[in-house]
Amino acid sequence: MKASLKIILFTLLPFLPHAQQNLPDSLRKVFFNANNDSVRYEAAIHLYDYYEELNRDSAFFYGEQSVLISRRNNKKLNEAYSLSRKAYQEVNKGRFAEALHSLLDAFAISENVENEKYYWAAHPLRQESQKRLYALSCTHHIFAILMRETRNMEQQLIHFREARRIAVEINSPGRSVLGSLNLGRIYLETGKLDSALFYENQAEEIARKSGREKYLSGILLYKGMIYLNKGDTMNALSHFYEGIRSGAEQNNLDGLVRGYRDLGRYYVTKQNKDSSLYYAMKQLEISKRLGGVSAFGYHIGVSYESLYLVYQLRNQFDSAYKYLALAQRTNDSINQSKIESLAEFQKLTLNEQQRLQNVEKEKVVYQNKIRTWFLLAGIGVLLLLAIIFYRNNRQKHKAKIKIEQAYDNLKATQQQLIQSEKMASLGELTAGIAHEIQNPLNFVNNFSDVNEELLTEMKDELSKGKIEDAIALANDAIENEKKINHHGKRADAIVKNMLQHSRSSSRIKEPTDINQLADEYLRLAYHGLRAKDKSFNADIKTDFDDSIGKINIIPQDIGRVVLNLINNAFYAVDEKKKQNLNGYEPTVSVSTKREKDKVEIKVKDNGNGIPQKVLDKIFQPFFTTKPTGQGTGLGLSLSYDIVKAHGGELKVKTKEGEGSEFVIQLN
Repeated sequence: MKASLKIILFTLLPFLPHAQQNLPDSLRKVFFNANNDSVRYEAAIHLYDYYEELNRDSAFFYGEQSVLISRRNNKKLNEAYSLSRKAYQEVNKGRFAEALHSLLDAFAISENVENEKYYWAAHPLRQESQKRLYALSCTHHIFAILMRETRNMEQQLIHFREARRIAVEINSPGRSVLGSLNLGRIYLETGKLDSALFYENQAEEIARKSGREKYLSGILLYKGMIYLNKGDTMNALSHFYEGIRSGAEQNNLDGLVRGYRDLGRYYVTKQNKDSSLYYAMKQLEISKRLGGVSAFGYHIGVSYESLYLVYQLRNQFDSAYKYLALAQRTNDSINQSKIESLAEFQKLTLNEQQRLQNVEKEKVVYQNKIRTWFLLAGIGVLLLLAIIFYRNNRQKHKAKIKIEQAYDNLKATQQQLIQSEKMASLGELTAGIAHEIQNPLNFVNNFSDVNEELLTEMKDELSKGKIEDAIALANDAIENEKKINHHGKRADAIVKNMLQHSRSSSRIKEPTDINQLADEYLRLAYHGLRAKDKSFNADIKTDFDDSIGKINIIPQDIGRVVLNLINNAFYAVDEKKKQNLNGYEPTVSVSTKREKDKVEIKVKDNGNGIPQKVLDKIFQPFFTTKPTGQGTGLGLSLSYDIVKAHGGELKVKTKEGEGSEFVIQLN
């Protein structure tokens, strides 16, 4: 049963404007038979919408039911929204004090951010992104109507403006239409016709674009009155007729009765007896349907006054006096009800003011107590702090000594870590250096063996008296000695570089061939890795700018930076190679180039690149992307500091999945 009622309800909802004949019966069936409160609430809301400007009593009933249902289920925002709608009907029925009660409750709920989580996603909260603000805008709007009926014009304007401001903020076309409509009406009543027309045009545009045309008749009728006051009769009549048609289409009896009233009064001024009578009778007919004498604004008393004016115009004085008497009796009853309601409203307002004053007094007393307790607590805290400070002062000297010792230990640890990093890079060089020394030593040994043979042959030739052959052999020996000397010096340079790398820097810059330095460390790094891992292989590319010449640097420091970058590049391509990607060839390139007054050394790889989320951390001490135990996290940090100490820059360009390029810029 519950599921079928839901189906009926949600099947009807999209067609509400087009199902006026069967709508009340179908929705009432859902409302009275549903076991689920959320379904009953939805039905009550739509029934209220249907009766809102059609039958005040029915609208009030369903407004009150929606309040009770939402309150029973602790749906705060639905309750606030329903309270404002209930209050609207209470205003229309002249129950101002009750309306004020409802609106104050609605304000208390909708102004509390904590209530945002308590709601059913029902019409119209289903479609509003900021549901609490939507309920707050409704409450301001109805409160402004209450202020209008109780003759508080200043508060009326303030609350209509606030209702419209919130509606614009949350992009609610329905609330924006009503805000602009009522602001235009206020300016019309105060004679500011241009401002009135501006807001009514704005309201009409929003209503037509959004399809929210329930109150379009009111907009058109206000525009008609604006044009009439401006002396534009044609435009005024056009809007009166269009307003009546819209009121009939939307089943908005409130708009319809005002349209008939405005047209009837216009024809009275034009001495048109037939048209004025026709529209006055239509006004009376719709007024009775709308809610009789209890309906404030456009009620039966106003209709009787219109008929009195029409029959006076037609010289039918019996009928005229009849409707004048009816108007007086009706208006007297309404005025009496209004007086009683206003008196109750004023009493409630005064009681509320008195309550707020008492609350304020209690608040002051409470704040004074709080201040006293805070003062006592403050004194206690000060005493406690005095004891703590006294104790801390006694321990201050000891703490200072401990801090100095800790600082000295930290500096020593830093130096040890830096030396550790240097020795780690030296270890990586060792295998490469052994390989590099082996080549010149092989040449020295080979040429030494050859010279021994040449000298033996030379002795034989001399003993035979072959002086020319002996001289030729001697020349060959001399050439070999030169080669032995050359390769010996080469081995000596390699050993010196190793010693320079391992010892502390002299901090003295000297002219250095940067191309030779980069090439040497590239080969040493490559052979060092090959010695540790025979399976390692990579394509090595170099591109050195011969125009650079020698530059003033501390060679062992810059060499350490180049070595670190090259080792990182080899590690990156080796890690990517382990992923067994089709067609992948590990490649590391080292290049140098002079750029104006700077020299650039670039180390580029086609590895996996550096993730963007850690890119800003790679030069921080102890940060590493390598697995635990495979890196200290000091290599790039020391490299960065060394380059900075040379007055240069160390930069990185990377793209995840494609590789990285480190650039050393030296002045």
